[in-house]
Amino acid sequence: MNNDVHIGKLVSIFYKRIHRRIGREVRQYGLTSIQSRILGFVYNESAIRDIFQKDIEEEFDIRRSSVTSVLQLMEKKGYIKRISVSEDARLKKIILTQNGIEIQSKIYDSILKFEKSLEVELNSEEKEILVSLINRLSDKIAD
Repeated sequence: MNNDVHIGKLVSIFYKRIHRRIGREVRQYGLTSIQSRILGFVYNESAIRDIFQKDIEEEFDIRRSSVTSVLQLMEKKGYIKRISVSEDARLKKIILTQNGIEIQSKIYDSILKFEKSLEVELNSEEKEILVSLINRLSDKIAD
């Protein structure tokens, strides 16, 4: 094994390749990467609780003005609706439209297919080792 290997650099390159590949997948549905991540977040979390703009700001660590712009565009494209809540008319609950749910499902399926294409490159022992190593190193650098 080459002693000049930089683990952080390899992980960064791998992440960027995955990110680019998923970006290509979501673009075919007319979405940006962050829009698709927001769709997934709203889809998953709204089954548990109401989702508001502030939740998205916190989840993705994005400024309010940026989230406002993204949500306005997503609403214009028909992926989400913002609905006033009875307790406070200023608060807008974010829900997916039927179109948003369908797009989210397609994106999720294509990401699963992509992940499976990576998994077939590893046998079960290699996969177990990879997951164990990633988790161990991730725990080591966690805040």
